[in-house]
Amino acid sequence: MSEWITSSRPYLAPRDPASPDPWQEEAARAGRVGAHRLILVERQTPPARVSLLLGIDPGAPAILRRRVVTLDGKPVEIADSWYPAAIADGTALAENSPIKGGALRALAELGCTASRHIEELAVIDTPLPLRELLQDSPVFELTRTSYTTSEVPFEVAVMLMSRDMAPGVPRRFQYELRAE
Repeated sequence: MSEWITSSRPYLAPRDPASPDPWQEEAARAGRVGAHRLILVERQTPPARVSLLLGIDPGAPAILRRRVVTLDGKPVEIADSWYPAAIADGTALAENSPIKGGALRALAELGCTASRHIEELAVIDTPLPLRELLQDSPVFELTRTSYTTSEVPFEVAVMLMSRDMAPGVPRRFQYELRAE
């Protein structure tokens, strides 16, 4: 493989519970083994930036689902998904267990399907509390905010990606933009 090209598209739609995980598929195309595990589900106050993106008041609670993403058994990403408590409380999103078909399927069942997403990409130092899980620094930080057709934000995903996501090959992020 001369380069590893990552696109967000496979990660943006609800999937059938029997369908393979997009990360597992992406890693398999590169001849690798991709997996993830849920390590935290908690109702807490999100960082100010996440509250702003979710459109909730500072100090208002949200549900955090944190996963560690691995490549060939090595941690390469920490993926935090934040959901307004008003949407997630009392649902599978607030339960400390994997969701068959993923969170987007659970959100779709709640009437939250995305009409658009905004992604921001930055390079940052790995935040101290997460360095024991993801030791690389700096890391790519991809922040994705998903909106309903009514322009209501329902998820903010903050992904910290190690340069070991594509060891030994250049890593590229691919975006397709269409004029409206």
